[in-house]
Amino acid sequence: MRRSLHLEHKPASVAAARRQLRDFLHEAGIAEPLSFEASLVLSELVTNAVEHGAPDASGGVHVVLALVDHHLTLDVSDGGAGHPEARDANAFDDSGRGLLLIAEMCTEWHVDHAAGTRVVAEMELAAA
Repeated sequence: MRRSLHLEHKPASVAAARRQLRDFLHEAGIAEPLSFEASLVLSELVTNAVEHGAPDASGGVHVVLALVDHHLTLDVSDGGAGHPEARDANAFDDSGRGLLLIAEMCTEWHVDHAAGTRVVAEMELAAA
């Protein structure tokens, strides 16, 4: 199962991406709390693309959702040239924990800079 989304490069796209993912996972029979965890990861990825990236060639952010068995891949691309990396945030920082959260919740994640910035995160959505 696969779905491709093109979102506007604006903060409201984070909620739109979350809704689309929850619908996608519901259609696949994935229930809470697993869909909530996946939505949290996608929210962080799209937030980073909007806040730190730039619009892609078509003026937005591209998201691909792919689910094979219970293996979910979240692929988010923007037109920016940033180099996202997890960093330690202290107790007084207002932000900076998103990629640490992704690293903790996902089985794998990586960044590709071949064309803009593309972050791919993979999760297992099987109940323990």
